[in-house]
Amino acid sequence: MTAARPAAPQTPRGMPAPAVAAVRLGVRDAVADLPPGALVLVACSGGADSLALAAAVAFVAPRRALRAGLLTVDHAWDDNSRTRAEEVAAQGRALGLSPVEILAAPSPRSEGAARDERRKALLAAARRLDAHAVLLGHTLDDQAETVLLRLARGSGARSLSGMPALDGLIRRPLLGLRRDQTRQACQFLSLPYWEDPTNADPAFARARTRSRVLPVLEAELGPGIAQALARTADLLRADAEALDELADATYSDLTAAPGPELGQGQEPERDAAGSAPGPAARVELEVEALAGLSQAVRSRVLRRAALTAGSSASALRAGHVWAIEELVTRWRGQRPVPLPSGVLARRTGGRIAIVGPDTPIVAEAAESGERGPAHPAHNQEDRPVSQAATAKPDNDRTSNPTDESARARIHPDIDDILVSQEEIAAKIAELAARVDADYAGREILLVGVLKGAVMVMADLSRALSVPITMDFMAVSSYGSTTSSSGVVRILKDLDRSIEGRDVLVVEDIIDSGLTLSWLLKNLRSRGPASLEVLALFRKPEAITVDVDLRYVGFDIPSAFVVGYGLDYAEHYRTLPFVGTLTPEAIARRA
Repeated sequence: MTAARPAAPQTPRGMPAPAVAAVRLGVRDAVADLPPGALVLVACSGGADSLALAAAVAFVAPRRALRAGLLTVDHAWDDNSRTRAEEVAAQGRALGLSPVEILAAPSPRSEGAARDERRKALLAAARRLDAHAVLLGHTLDDQAETVLLRLARGSGARSLSGMPALDGLIRRPLLGLRRDQTRQACQFLSLPYWEDPTNADPAFARARTRSRVLPVLEAELGPGIAQALARTADLLRADAEALDELADATYSDLTAAPGPELGQGQEPERDAAGSAPGPAARVELEVEALAGLSQAVRSRVLRRAALTAGSSASALRAGHVWAIEELVTRWRGQRPVPLPSGVLARRTGGRIAIVGPDTPIVAEAAESGERGPAHPAHNQEDRPVSQAATAKPDNDRTSNPTDESARARIHPDIDDILVSQEEIAAKIAELAARVDADYAGREILLVGVLKGAVMVMADLSRALSVPITMDFMAVSSYGSTTSSSGVVRILKDLDRSIEGRDVLVVEDIIDSGLTLSWLLKNLRSRGPASLEVLALFRKPEAITVDVDLRYVGFDIPSAFVVGYGLDYAEHYRTLPFVGTLTPEAIARRA
């Protein structure tokens, strides 16, 4: 660990430093409602925030007749992670905390994946130890970064309300304190803390926000940006809680078989992937009743229904909810909407059914009152459905063909069309308009990632109005299989320097994100003035590392797809749409 031991601030005899007192006060307020004898656990990484929190809990707990312990999570991101975890555990014991445990929670090198695994491990340990609360060391600075990141991603009021101080078993006592205060507290108490290198790694969006974005905002707009963002979160939280309360009541009224009772704005407990445990549920809602709701309430009701059916909370995005809404507000006979975790939303007659992946479609058709028996071919077509919920009606055989003859007329090897030629053209025009607005008055260097991005690059470049130049890289991690290998190779490098240039990387599809993460780190080392990514397709459930995408066309299910530049064994790139292959075609070219 990196020790931080400058001369301790001088305070009157017997008085703690102001920073120490502030942390202790935050802890005291956070545990004031707990009964005597309750167990409080501190989640500690060894950083200044959580270590200052652990020291404060060790001080406050016995004075409130509480028991206090410490949990540290080992994500196994490097060879030294276990050693660091043992050092943190030793610090916890030295502070007098008990029990002290190291929780193994291996995860991909991704902030999101690590956060999910960490939450799962902490909550499981808290239940096993019968703890009343788990305290996390998030500060006002963390809150500001969270709000800014979510704002950049186009989030709604719930997301922009940031991290709540009280979240079930989890409590965050330090949301009103600055990061500098926790460091000062550690320094005064002579507690050596660890500086996590990922906090300065530009591969992580939060690290860039912390080291680059917020300092620029402070310099250009004046001091107090972090406090303003945190205040915005507090204001939005009040609004979001009121809407959530209304939506929860509405959901209970609309569902024939309501899910488990939840508190205001509370969501079902999730596993590490954000999915609800146990068998997937089925939720049905009347279209007429949904149509009569305000958009703010309706979107919350539909999101609650998707989560209840088993969709991943971390992967369920606003675009998914909007697509379900269009089954209500813009019904044109479109195909069912695929949601994360294999959940499916479909409209049958006057009802919206949201079902988990294990719900039999034959039973679904019978229960919903459809006339006639469910046909096996109908069952097959409802699973790999179009990402774009505004696709053409089902009886239009130019999109998502449902019989062998229609499929053969398009291409005999295509099983299902996920995104049509028309949808791609419209999306390219939309993305080009956004790029033109963002880069007005500047010249862009488009960097196409061969070979798949050729189609996107060509159509995008013709649709742009701003000045552009083009270059290409060939970076491969696929070979001839249907899943990413994770092995990165440069097959062709850029022909010119990108130093000082505004670079826009153009990708066809983001699968695991491993290749793109490596490529961005490589390109940042070359000193571009700016570096952004445009990807036509993204598979949210397949992503294993944090990658920032400024422009995204379509989110699609985690299936192997071909067309519009995407290949299988170097075939199918020239198809004007994107679709899945038949099992026979895959076997033939394997």
